[in-house]
Amino acid sequence: MPKKCGFVAIMGRPNVGKSTLLNTILGEKVSIVSPKPQTTRFQIRGILNEERGQIIFVDTPGMHIPKTELGKYLNVTALKAKTDCDLILYMVDLTRPPGEEEKNIIRNLSTIDKPVIMVLNKQDKGTGFVNEYIKFWQENMRRENDPLKYYIPVSALEGKNIPQLLEVIFSLLPESQPFYPEDILSDFPLRLNISEIIREKILNTLKEELPYSTAVMVEEMLPRREDLLYIKAIILVERESQKGIVVGKKGEMIKKIGERARKEIETLLEKKVYLELFVKVEKNWQENPLILKKLGYYI
Repeated sequence: MPKKCGFVAIMGRPNVGKSTLLNTILGEKVSIVSPKPQTTRFQIRGILNEERGQIIFVDTPGMHIPKTELGKYLNVTALKAKTDCDLILYMVDLTRPPGEEEKNIIRNLSTIDKPVIMVLNKQDKGTGFVNEYIKFWQENMRRENDPLKYYIPVSALEGKNIPQLLEVIFSLLPESQPFYPEDILSDFPLRLNISEIIREKILNTLKEELPYSTAVMVEEMLPRREDLLYIKAIILVERESQKGIVVGKKGEMIKKIGERARKEIETLLEKKVYLELFVKVEKNWQENPLILKKLGYYI
């Protein structure tokens, strides 16, 4: 039987569960997860290999109404995926009604000639706004040749209906040889991967709302011994008050963040890590193209 292979973009507004879906499908963590908005800031490729073929999933930043240069970059990054893929998973959150962000996404998807699957996520919490999403698509997709092929309700968190989703994806992909070797899970650069692990620990450790105001830059990665890697990372914030929150009383918060990040990095690299974190105030870094480029956000 001929094998299938192709690129599948996962698109949707923030916090619909795109990264959770990717991690669940692959059975391993390749994309950071947080309940806070704009957690994903890059295109993260996760690669599934099985007897039917190879799927290269592209996890994208949540589509939203941008207010900063960083926000504009995130939207551009998400939209770029629609031109580079063979199939689009348009993911929605059944617990929230559709709105302006959804209208903007559908408008952008109306210009493509590639199949779309609407993935209705969070089915574990009930059917919610399923009828509203179907009606919303029909009202806003104003073209004769509708690219939407299937509606599939899933629970990315619990893995419900994931086999059915994969079956449909493979049925729509072209016959092709694999693009990646079978032992490759992701092609995300190591430095960016490490910076994202640290940022995830910041988001999930701090109770304060800092999702838009923090970024992480890995400045040094130097082997100290054969089994020990030194990593120096800078945490950027926009105000002195935010620096105090990240550092915490007597440095307790940054120590906790460092410990949690170090453990995951050691698991990733399969070696000991000495992780040193510094916090730097950089006002309006989200509007500074030079800083955004250093962080890996190529605008």
